[in-house]
Amino acid sequence: MLKGVVGPIAKSARKSGLGDKSIYVSTTEEGMVSFYYADTALSVERKVNAVIEADVSVATSIFELDQKVAALPSNEEILMQVEDGRLKLRWGNRDSHIAVDILPETAMMLEPPLPNETVMWMPGALHGIVRMMIPFCALPGNEKASTTPAILGIQFSKDETDEVYLRATDSFKYVRCLATKLDWFDVDLSLDARTLQAIAEVLPPDADVTVGRTKFGLVVFKTGLVTCITTPLRGVLPVEFMDKAFNYNATTKVRLDRLELIELMRRVRAVSANNKPYTMLVVKNGRVTAQTPGGNLVQDLSGTVEEGGVAAIAIHANHMEVAAMFFQSPNYRGSDEIVLHISSHRSPITVGIDGQDRVNMTVLPVVITEVERLNDGSPAPTTRAATPAAAAASV
Repeated sequence: MLKGVVGPIAKSARKSGLGDKSIYVSTTEEGMVSFYYADTALSVERKVNAVIEADVSVATSIFELDQKVAALPSNEEILMQVEDGRLKLRWGNRDSHIAVDILPETAMMLEPPLPNETVMWMPGALHGIVRMMIPFCALPGNEKASTTPAILGIQFSKDETDEVYLRATDSFKYVRCLATKLDWFDVDLSLDARTLQAIAEVLPPDADVTVGRTKFGLVVFKTGLVTCITTPLRGVLPVEFMDKAFNYNATTKVRLDRLELIELMRRVRAVSANNKPYTMLVVKNGRVTAQTPGGNLVQDLSGTVEEGGVAAIAIHANHMEVAAMFFQSPNYRGSDEIVLHISSHRSPITVGIDGQDRVNMTVLPVVITEVERLNDGSPAPTTRAATPAAAAASV
């Protein structure tokens, strides 16, 4: 039981991304032990039933506690006891123990604020969101995050028909999807990707989750004996501008097997040089051929093409793989055929599958010399390396 509490909390702290934290271990009036950590973005508390022989309130390093709890025997009762200025984890005849250093800090008590309004999420909803949406979020340190912090997380919103939409972008790829396993408030909020990953580590995937919003704007996740409190990111995404990029009436449509496309993107990464995993999709005579700049990889692809004036596009393998992988989710799976709707070699590519209108997605192309020449009607060189990407549109 102790390992089952400390292990997930330590994983949660790592996912939150703010380094080693203090964890506060305290007995409570309810006859439980509280394990609690906090930083400016997230507070997490996990309680556990225990036999209380004496009150304890200490702080220690969360990663040291995790390391030493993991070393304890699994089939023994553990006595947690403060002695000689250390937290000792005893078992057996209780002469056996592992000691944990105590930090000179006062235990911070978590007092969850009372939400003004709450909504319910079905079991596993958060874990599915983390798995499918996080790859579309910008990484910490992204330059655009200084002006648009919302790209660091997932945006939750509800439209006038009470349908809940999730959105995420890193300014190179963008996804909007309809959510069916959760409800939301009448306000658009973006929650940090790392924070959601941290919360998913401590919330059980098989339990309903109550999500609350306080008058101070905090968001509270609660189920059973676990409580997580987080602060939303500042601002929201410019969704009216971004949603206009979806174009299902594009002049050129390329239909590709989804698994073949994923394998191609991985192959492109394996053979690409200079950390530029670009590939061109060359459209000709109703067929499409993949070719890396310089010609290190050439692969004919199955599928069909509706030609409409676009001779070739270039894509970033990482971005297109994330887009194709999204449709592996049981909630959004449909046809095994990915459709690329291409307006021009410089415009965002709308990515979708037939019969799945709950998901809208765009991926920005990469603009390289070979693609420019092919679309101008000039032959492309076969030995020229890719030039840096030039985003056609961005957040």
